[in-house]
This record gives sequence, structure tokens and C-alpha cells, in this order.
Amino acid sequence: MVRQSNGRSLICGTHAYSPKCREYAYSNDDRILQQKRQFDGQAIAPYDPRHNSTAVYIADGNEIYTGTVSDFAGNDPLIYRKRLSDGEGLRTQRDDLKVLDSPNFVASFVYGEHVYFWYREWAAEVTDGDRQADRGGGRPAHERWTSFVKARLNCSIPANTPFYFNELQAVTEPVASVDGSSYVYAVFSTPESNVQMSALCAFRMETIKRIFDYGHFKIQKTAQSLWLPYQSHENMLIPRPGSCVANSSKLSKNIVSFIVRNPLMHEAVPAVRSRPILVQSPGRAAFTQIAVLPNVQSVKKGVTHTALFIGTSDGRVLKLYDPDDGPSIIVQSVKVFAKNVPIINLMANNEQLFVVSSKEVAALPLEYCSEQRNCAGCVHLQDAHCAWDLDSARCVGRNSWSDENFVQNVILGRSEQCPEGAVDPEYYAIDELHSERVTSPDEIKSNFGMERLVIAVLITMAVASAGGFLAGYRLSRWRFIQGSQHHSSTSSTGSYDSYGRIRLARHDSLVGSKLDHVYSAGLGKDTISLVSGVPQNGIPFLSPPSNLNSGFATPKLSHEKNFVTCLNNSTLPRDYKVKKVYL
Repeated sequence: MVRQSNGRSLICGTHAYSPKCREYAYSNDDRILQQKRQFDGQAIAPYDPRHNSTAVYIADGNEIYTGTVSDFAGNDPLIYRKRLSDGEGLRTQRDDLKVLDSPNFVASFVYGEHVYFWYREWAAEVTDGDRQADRGGGRPAHERWTSFVKARLNCSIPANTPFYFNELQAVTEPVASVDGSSYVYAVFSTPESNVQMSALCAFRMETIKRIFDYGHFKIQKTAQSLWLPYQSHENMLIPRPGSCVANSSKLSKNIVSFIVRNPLMHEAVPAVRSRPILVQSPGRAAFTQIAVLPNVQSVKKGVTHTALFIGTSDGRVLKLYDPDDGPSIIVQSVKVFAKNVPIINLMANNEQLFVVSSKEVAALPLEYCSEQRNCAGCVHLQDAHCAWDLDSARCVGRNSWSDENFVQNVILGRSEQCPEGAVDPEYYAIDELHSERVTSPDEIKSNFGMERLVIAVLITMAVASAGGFLAGYRLSRWRFIQGSQHHSSTSSTGSYDSYGRIRLARHDSLVGSKLDHVYSAGLGKDTISLVSGVPQNGIPFLSPPSNLNSGFATPKLSHEKNFVTCLNNSTLPRDYKVKKVYL
């Protein structure tokens, strides 16, 4: 949904798997949106609402640039430009894995004379630049980009073998800094696994532009050869492939063919300071979204900071500041949604932070300064939005400061101006906050009481189970001893005890005269089959027991499966009445 240059609103959607776009105009008289026209939204909006797509509107030319898919099955990804006035379109090469390989589009924005698309591909995350004035090549390439180039992003922990975060999740728009450079902040993750990690990295737009304008292309001369940098002395074509020209339709076939076959730059875009700003360790919620709020004014005049807000997969928002060359410090962690749902979008302005999940939208304050009750705790937050008011003795957040009355130290987190002195090193300012829309203090107490009740019930059940098991075990042992004593005093004709159980410890039967082997019996004698777990051909099986006096004999086992050998020549008397024996 975008606001057009003519004042109309352009809204595009999946439209029940049949993409459509509509233009609306607001009527001041009726105070409603009136539909002006509808047109096909193919290649502008995806067919499936779950597909990752992005779009950016260019007001000057009344054009829309999209990164999405153009078919129902999602097999034709493309970066597409559509001129809304006449319907003229331009797209990336179809069915070319060197251009787009199963992309998931993350973001897009205009910077300078290019449109930048940020997305993750199969096994690679890339950023590409598209010339706004690109008219396509000469036929048959008149509907394809001639300025499409892309470069990989390097967000990794430096080491002899770097640890790479190679799945791009979210990107901010460029933020201008006091040094004149523009920075983008992006969150990455490792592929989904049991040790999944996330990271926050920053990139300079000037570095990206330099790589696109002057870097070496990565080429593969044959399908079997290695990918190598294309050296400048190898007769680089003029004008440089991928560069901006007045009329791209007049480019030679060699230039168009080169950029179509070799859009990838050899050099990866390095992160600022060649390392992540923040790393989320395994076992914690992954980073999913990011928002940036530049030029946050501190108490000290002329000093500004860049605030970063990171959404996580369990519904939290983390707040920190770009540390420059210092350590990264999370100044705030807020639980936004009651359920552990991932945050899918974040937007920040000077007043509020807007947080979006798949089913909810929340508006939060930028700071929670009032949670701190003393000067040391307030300063220890290291939050540029918070300062200790010496007059009112409160930790407050304001848009403008007077350094005579407020105490703040974003860099060190301590100040001798506090009445109680510097903060205790063991003191922790903010650990976990809950937004008011999630829980109230009464609800927190109620939840805490319920948790104690559940824990008490579980402990009681565990103790009762242990006591019952112990009592049953002692009773079983006592009955076993009583049965053994009773059996030893009876004749050998009794095969069952008073409870109907088979006695397996008949001392009067286990005499030397009755130790004939059960497996040495002839075919006419009854024997005993044992229920066993010995596998046949690797598959466990059960052998059925024979019935006493049934007239059937258990066949002798082969030498390889001789149970006598397995049982170390131990046996049972053949007149022993046994239903089942489990080994």
C-alpha cells in the first residue's frame, strides 16, 4: 500500500490467489475512499500471502519496483518494474539461477540513482542494485534488466575459520551519520538447527556502491571450471557492464550478454568494523526484525546516538545503541506479546515503537525510564532517552535536555553527580520488562501464585508416586519370601503358589537326578520353548511357548543359535510347569 504522486492510494494484494491492484481516491465530502480503477497485480503482489515479497514506489516516474513471484506455484521469482501510467514492464531473466536462485525477498529501498533489493538466496544472501532509468536491452533482451548486479554480504565472527551468519532476515533503510556516510543495519541468522544463532551487522552504503561500480565480476568460463574474479586487464567492456547509461536499449549484445551471465561481484560486502555489533547465542530466541531511530539527542549538547530495536522470535523487543568502537549493551528488553509469537515487523518514530505479529499490532513507548528509582540506576541504563532529573529526583525521558538539571552518561553508565555516587558493579538496571498490554502487576502476582500452586501439586504427586512404589516393592519382597518358605516345605508335585504364580525357584526339584537337558529330549517328549529377543536377520522376534502334554515337541535349534551355549549350560527340569520365561 503506497501513496501515489497524484494523491491516490495504490493497494495491491493476493486477492484469493488472483493478484489485483486498485487505486483509491479520498473523498473529503463523503470521507471515504472511492475506487478509481483496478488492474492485474501479477508480478506486483504474490499469489500466496505467505510468500516473502517486497516493493518500493518511485513517485517521480509513477513506477513500482517489486521483488516477488509471477506464477501460482512460486517457481518464477523476479525483480520487476511496472510503469503505472502505460503498463510497461521490465523484469529479470527468467529461469536463470545465476540471477535469482529461489530468493526470499527481505527489503527494498531507493538510494541515489539505484533501487536496492535485499534478499536471501539458496546458499547465499545478496544485495543488488537496479538502475531506475534502465530501459532493457535491445531485442530479444528488451524486457530484461541490463544493470542488474549483486554482491554477497559478509556478517561473520572473525577467526582463522570465520563463523558466518548467512541468512538475511531484516534490513533498515540507510541512516545518515555525522561523518557523512550512510549505514544500513541488518539482522542475520544461521541455518535452522539445534545450535541456531543470530547476529546484528552494519554496512556502509558507500562500500556497497564502490563494489558495484569498481569491483571485479565473478565469472565461470565453463560449467566445470572454478569461479574466478574477472581481471580488469582482460579487456573489460566499455561501458562497464551493469553501469548506468542514457539509453540501455542501444548497448551492444556483448555487454548485455556479459551482465546476464555474470551478475555476481567477486568481493563480498564487509560489515562495519569487520564484526557483528551483537550476537545472540544458541538457546535464545532468534532475531527476526529490526528498526532504527537515528539522531537521538543526549543530555550533552551536540551529541547524538543511533537507537536500534530488534524483534525476536518469542515476541520480545531488545533496545540498544550503535556502540561505535565500544561494547554493545542491551539497555532494554520488553515482552510485547503474551504468547511467544515472532515479531514480523517493527517501525519507530520519535514518539512510539510499533510492533507487529501475525495477529496483533502494538504501540509501545520508546523508553521505560520510570522503572528506575535512583540516580545510579537511571544512569546505569546507558539509555540516551533517559536521564536523572536532579530537581524532581526522578528518572525521566524527554526530547530535549538541560544539562544543568539532568544527569546522564551513555558511554560509561556511571556519574559522580548522583547523590549516592556511582552504581554498584553488581547492580543490574533492566533485565526483563512487560508492556502494559501484556500483563499488569496484579496479573503478575496471580501468575506467580498459580505457578507456585502447580509446582506444589507436581511435587506432591512425585512424592506420592515414590512412596507408593516403595511400599509396593516391600510388599512384593515380603510375599516372595513367604512364598519361597512355603514352597520349600511342600512336596515337589506343587508347581504353583497360593497366588497361582509359577515358581521358578523349586529347590527340591533342582537336584542332580533331574538335571537332564531339556533340549536333549527326543521328538516324542514334551519340551519348553523360551520367549526370546534373539534377532533373525537383524529383526527381533518372539518364539511361542509349547503347551504341556500337547504332543508337540520344540524343534532342536541349530548350532549357531544353540540356547544351551548362550545360557552357559544352565537349564530347567523337563517336568517343570512353565507358561512363559522371559530372558
